[in-house]
Amino acid sequence: MSYVRLFQSAVDPADLEEFERLFEEDVKPVFTAFPGCLGIELIMNVDKNAGGLIEGAALSRWNSLGELQDALASRQAQEAMVRIVQLLHHEPVTKTFEVRA
Repeated sequence: MSYVRLFQSAVDPADLEEFERLFEEDVKPVFTAFPGCLGIELIMNVDKNAGGLIEGAALSRWNSLGELQDALASRQAQEAMVRIVQLLHHEPVTKTFEVRA
């Protein structure tokens, strides 16, 4: 069994380029280095919401729930998220799904 974690929020269109850069430089390398991480992607909504913000999410895949929880609790993960979280305009919504098929 594997797991998928969704970390969703929104950014100002003016910050999108910086947001994408921080994801590639700060977040992605740290998360993919954790044991059990099968990959992480940045997905962005192609439609603008009513407030003009761009909604997006980080979608990560994991071998086990324990490995996911260990990674999220680590200092490395918390430090990787510091600069990118400052660009978010909504409190992030996180969901963890169990992949069954």
